Amino acid sequence: MTTQSLRKSVLDIGTRIGRPVLVVPGGKFLLMALCALPVAVVGLSGVTVAETLSGPLAALWLSLLPVALYKRWATIALLFVAAALLSISLFALPLNSSAFVVDFWTSTLMLVLALPRRQTT
Repeated sequence: MTTQSLRKSVLDIGTRIGRPVLVVPGGKFLLMALCALPVAVVGLSGVTVAETLSGPLAALWLSLLPVALYKRWATIALLFVAAALLSISLFALPLNSSAFVVDFWTSTLMLVLALPRRQTT
Protein backbone atom coordinates (compact mmCIF):
# COMPACT_ATOMS: atom_id res chain seq x y z
CA MET A 1 0.00 0.00 0.00
CA THR A 2 1.49 3.27 -1.07
CA THR A 3 1.28 6.56 0.73
CA GLN A 4 -1.06 8.03 -1.85
CA SER A 5 -3.52 5.16 -1.65
CA LEU A 6 -3.48 5.33 2.15
CA ARG A 7 -4.06 9.09 2.02
CA LYS A 8 -6.92 8.58 -0.44
CA SER A 9 -8.58 5.97 1.78
CA VAL A 10 -8.32 8.25 4.82
CA LEU A 11 -9.83 11.13 2.84
CA ASP A 12 -12.58 8.84 1.62
CA ILE A 13 -13.47 7.94 5.20
CA GLY A 14 -13.61 11.64 6.03
CA THR A 15 -16.04 12.36 3.22
CA ARG A 16 -18.31 9.50 4.23
CA ILE A 17 -18.44 10.58 7.87
CA GLY A 18 -18.65 14.25 6.99
CA ARG A 19 -18.00 17.34 9.02
CA PRO A 20 -19.57 17.56 12.44
CA VAL A 21 -22.90 19.31 12.36
CA LEU A 22 -23.75 22.10 14.75
CA VAL A 23 -26.28 21.36 17.46
CA VAL A 24 -29.64 22.75 16.43
CA PRO A 25 -31.75 24.55 19.04
CA GLY A 26 -34.96 22.73 19.76
CA GLY A 27 -36.18 19.61 21.48
CA LYS A 28 -32.93 17.69 21.09
CA PHE A 29 -30.97 20.59 22.58
CA LEU A 30 -33.31 20.73 25.57
CA LEU A 31 -33.01 16.98 26.06
CA MET A 32 -29.21 17.24 25.89
CA ALA A 33 -29.29 19.94 28.56
CA LEU A 34 -31.64 17.97 30.82
CA CYS A 35 -29.39 14.90 30.59
CA ALA A 36 -26.76 16.58 32.69
CA LEU A 37 -29.04 17.14 35.69
CA PRO A 38 -29.09 13.56 37.11
CA VAL A 39 -25.34 13.31 36.64
CA ALA A 40 -24.85 16.61 38.46
CA VAL A 41 -27.00 15.38 41.36
CA VAL A 42 -24.89 12.23 41.64
CA GLY A 43 -21.75 14.34 41.51
CA LEU A 44 -22.91 16.72 44.21
CA SER A 45 -24.11 13.98 46.55
CA GLY A 46 -21.22 11.62 45.89
CA VAL A 47 -19.12 10.13 48.64
CA THR A 48 -16.29 8.57 46.66
CA VAL A 49 -13.94 10.26 44.23
CA ALA A 50 -15.46 8.45 41.25
CA GLU A 51 -18.93 9.71 42.16
CA THR A 52 -17.77 13.28 42.64
CA LEU A 53 -16.03 13.27 39.24
CA SER A 54 -19.38 13.15 37.51
CA GLY A 55 -20.23 16.63 38.84
CA PRO A 56 -17.47 18.49 36.96
CA LEU A 57 -18.13 16.40 33.86
CA ALA A 58 -21.79 17.42 33.98
CA ALA A 59 -20.71 21.05 34.36
CA LEU A 60 -18.37 20.65 31.39
CA TRP A 61 -21.23 19.14 29.34
CA LEU A 62 -23.52 22.04 30.25
CA SER A 63 -20.84 24.62 29.45
CA LEU A 64 -20.00 23.06 26.05
CA LEU A 65 -23.62 22.71 25.00
CA PRO A 66 -24.31 26.40 24.19
CA VAL A 67 -20.93 26.64 22.47
CA ALA A 68 -21.92 23.70 20.26
CA LEU A 69 -24.66 25.87 18.78
CA TYR A 70 -21.97 27.98 17.07
CA LYS A 71 -18.68 26.04 16.99
CA ARG A 72 -18.03 22.64 15.42
CA TRP A 73 -15.19 21.74 17.77
CA ALA A 74 -17.60 21.82 20.70
CA THR A 75 -19.79 19.15 19.09
CA ILE A 76 -16.76 16.87 18.98
CA ALA A 77 -15.86 17.77 22.56
CA LEU A 78 -19.35 16.72 23.68
CA LEU A 79 -18.57 13.22 22.42
CA PHE A 80 -15.42 13.05 24.52
CA VAL A 81 -17.14 14.32 27.66
CA ALA A 82 -19.90 11.71 27.33
CA ALA A 83 -17.36 8.96 26.61
CA ALA A 84 -15.28 9.98 29.63
CA LEU A 85 -18.34 9.90 31.87
CA LEU A 86 -19.35 6.50 30.49
CA SER A 87 -15.87 5.04 31.02
CA ILE A 88 -15.66 6.41 34.56
CA SER A 89 -19.05 4.98 35.41
CA LEU A 90 -18.18 1.58 33.91
CA PHE A 91 -14.75 1.14 35.45
CA ALA A 92 -14.75 3.13 38.69
CA LEU A 93 -18.24 2.91 40.15
CA PRO A 94 -19.47 -0.20 41.96
CA LEU A 95 -21.89 -2.20 39.87
CA ASN A 96 -25.60 -1.95 40.68
CA SER A 97 -25.19 1.09 42.88
CA SER A 98 -27.54 4.01 42.38
CA ALA A 99 -24.68 6.21 41.17
CA PHE A 100 -23.69 3.59 38.60
CA VAL A 101 -27.22 3.18 37.27
CA VAL A 102 -27.81 6.93 36.95
CA ASP A 103 -24.39 7.70 35.46
CA PHE A 104 -24.40 4.74 33.08
CA TRP A 105 -27.80 5.32 31.51
CA THR A 106 -27.47 9.08 31.42
CA SER A 107 -24.00 9.04 29.89
CA THR A 108 -25.14 6.48 27.32
CA LEU A 109 -28.00 8.78 26.35
CA MET A 110 -25.60 11.73 26.25
CA LEU A 111 -23.27 9.80 23.94
CA VAL A 112 -26.09 8.75 21.61
CA LEU A 113 -27.44 12.31 21.43
CA ALA A 114 -23.98 13.73 20.74
CA LEU A 115 -23.21 11.36 17.88
CA PRO A 116 -23.01 13.14 14.52
CA ARG A 117 -25.64 12.45 11.90
CA ARG A 118 -24.61 10.63 8.77
CA GLN A 119 -24.73 12.75 5.65
CA THR A 120 -26.91 11.39 2.91
CA THR A 121 -25.38 11.27 -0.53
